[in-house]
Order: sequence, then structure tokens, then C-alpha cells
Amino acid sequence: MNINTQTPEPIEVGAMLDQRSLGWFDLKLMSLLICAMAIDGYDLFVVGAILPYLAREFQVPPPALTTIFVAQQFGLLIGTFILGPLSDRFGRRGSLLACIAIFSMLTLLTTQVQTPTQFLVIRFISALFFAGVIPNAVTLSSESSPRRFRAGFVSVVMCGFTAGNFIVAFEQAFLLDRYGWQSAFWVGGTLGAFLFMLLFVFLPESPRFLARRNVADPRLYMGLQKMVPGLAADASFCLTDPLPLSKKSGGPRLLFSPALLIPSVLLWTTFLCTFFVNQLISSWNTTVFHTIVEMSMQRIASGVAIGTAMGIAGTCSSGFLIDRFGARRMIIIFLAGSALSVMAFGLIDLHSAAFYVGIASWAYFINSVLGGINALATMLYPPGVRGTGVAWAAGAGRAGGMIGPAFGGLMLTQGWDITILYLATGLPLILALSVLFFAGRQLINAPR
Repeated sequence: MNINTQTPEPIEVGAMLDQRSLGWFDLKLMSLLICAMAIDGYDLFVVGAILPYLAREFQVPPPALTTIFVAQQFGLLIGTFILGPLSDRFGRRGSLLACIAIFSMLTLLTTQVQTPTQFLVIRFISALFFAGVIPNAVTLSSESSPRRFRAGFVSVVMCGFTAGNFIVAFEQAFLLDRYGWQSAFWVGGTLGAFLFMLLFVFLPESPRFLARRNVADPRLYMGLQKMVPGLAADASFCLTDPLPLSKKSGGPRLLFSPALLIPSVLLWTTFLCTFFVNQLISSWNTTVFHTIVEMSMQRIASGVAIGTAMGIAGTCSSGFLIDRFGARRMIIIFLAGSALSVMAFGLIDLHSAAFYVGIASWAYFINSVLGGINALATMLYPPGVRGTGVAWAAGAGRAGGMIGPAFGGLMLTQGWDITILYLATGLPLILALSVLFFAGRQLINAPR
């Protein structure tokens, strides 16, 4: 009698993930990551919303608090460069959990500050850990999804970041006048602590990360079994990495290899310009509308709510449009729409219904850009350096996000006319559009 003792061929993890069907696992994973992004977005956007209240409490004009935005963005910049390589070394799940746990505690501690300097210092430290959420959530989503849906998955997860503005709008409309600016941080810290417990129990690790580190890790089989029901009990695995890493050749240096250097620089430029404008607007729009245009906080809050809804629509749709029509074409369209929208703020009557149209248009296009470039970053970099690549691209964005609020504060201090202010704000988006239009093929066609 012949007995077949042949060992089954190892299953290539990447190919299996790319070919699998979608199911409840994907819905659960995306829901958890959307919640993580929402808390991160809320904690980052909330300072711009409470700025008039901070200025009154600390008895200073709002532009005097520009350093808070700069310090927060500088913390984000430092955090992205540190946490990206740590994610590639220790995993997406652990890095994400650590960041949420620490910044939630620091957010609660913010309620106890007494001076602008104390507020600035704690926001800088908090921002070091805010920086780890987007790269880890985006990378985990990308590495768990089939390639044909990758951009779409990333853009859906990015919706959570925009959705954080819904909580900000709720704060503006119902809590700030009654309970003061501290209420914003009680809400953020409490929600963050609850989310940490939820993620600790239910969030899985990236299967591609586990396969790269140890294909015999039992967590890899358990995770893949949930994603691909019916997997054989004796299955073994392997992973093909187009740019394998060794301990000596280490991750960050691969970003400067001939294959990735120029595409990385192009991507960083696009991130820098986009975040410059987005952070300038999110930091100062409430102050401009409230103190210069003399708009009520309730009208501003309704605008924020409308913008958030349209921002979610833009973020969600951007990835699927990129999967269907291509990254370069769609991101150029998104950049053009966002540039025209922000410039329109300086030309329309902000007390008319055109205000809501402008807010909706701006939010849709800028969030489409943010979703699109984050999806593009996950497609550009191979698994072994993906966490670092996504984080460092975000770091370039944080550099722009640090300069943007400072530039906005300078424009307000110098008393720039509102029309000139918003026309100037749109120029970096035109620069990013030009980069993609004239050099974007090299970025889009870079080796994956």
C-alpha cells in the first residue's frame, strides 16, 4: 500500500490575502480602525475649535497662541519619524495600542493645566503619540486587505479621522459654552480610554507583519483562519517580499534606495503642501469666522458638521475612485478642487448660503486628497518598510502642518485682508498639483 507522506507546499500569504473574498472580518477590522482614527482626529482638531475660549481664559489675543499649534505639529513630526520604524519592528497592533493608551492619559491630564506654557508642553508630548495612529491604522488596513481593494479600504479607514470633527461640532454647539474648554479634553480622554480596551480585546495584528517576522507564529494561522475560513489545520506559510529587509540593511535606509528615493521625495512634497493648507484652515478657520467675520459659534458648528459629512464622503470615495480610474488622475482632480474651494472663501459672502456650499466643497476635496495620498503611500512601499514609509510621508505632512498654522498666525497678526489670506492659502495646493501633473508618473509607476 502506498502512503502519501508529501509535505504540503507552503501557502504564500500575500497571494492568499490578495485573492480572498471579503467578509465579516473586514467589517470588524475597518470599524475598529475607523474608531481609532476618529479619536485621533478629534484630539487633533479640537484645539482649533476651543482657541477663542483658551484666549479668553489666558487673557491673550488668539494669534498669541500660535505656538500651541506649532508645538503640536512639531510633536507630530518627531513622533512620525520615531514611531514608523518601531511599527516595522514591533508590529502595527502593539504600536497603535501604546499610542492610544498614552495620549488618552495625557488628554485627561490636559484638563488640569493653568497656563499657556503648560498647555503647550502637554500638547507637544501628546502629539508624539497622536502621530502613531494614522500610519499604523492605515498600514494595518492595507496589509489585511486584498490588493484590488487596498486603496478603497485605506480611504474608508481614513474616514474616521474626518469623523472626529463630528465630536468637535458637538462640543462647539452644546458643551463649550456651558462647561468650558476643559470639557473637550474630558470627552477625548474618556473616549480614548474606552477605545483602548475595545482594541486590546478585538484588534488583530497584520498577517503580513507576522509572516515577515515568523511564518510559524500561531497568531498568523489563527488570524488567517478568520480571514479565509476552511484553512487546513496543517497549512504552512511563506511570504515573498519584493524588498526583503535584514537587520543590517534596516528599514529607513531603503527609502533612500535608487528605486524609492525620487518617488518618496515626490510623495513627501505632496504631503507637505496638503497638510500645510489643511492644518492652517483647521487651526484658524473658527477664529477667522468668529472674530473677523463675526459669525456665531452655532453657525460655525453647523458648518463644521456639514463639512465633516462631506469630508467623510470624500475620504470614503477617494480610494474607490483611485482603484477605478488611477491614482495620479484622481489626486490631481482632488487637488484642483481643494485649491479652488479654499480660494473661494476669500471671494464669497460668508454670511450667505454660499458659506455652506464652500465648506462642503472644501471638505470633500481636501479629504479626498488626504485619503488618496495615504492610500498611495501604502501602495508605494513594500511590506518590510511600509510602516516606516507611510509614517515618514506623514512626517513630511506634519512638517507642513507645523508651518501652516504659524503662517496663518502671521497673516492674522499682520492684518491681511481676508481675500488675500485665502487666495494665498490655496497656493501650496497648486504646487502639489503641479508636482503630480509634471512628475507624478514616476511616483505612480514606482516599483511596489
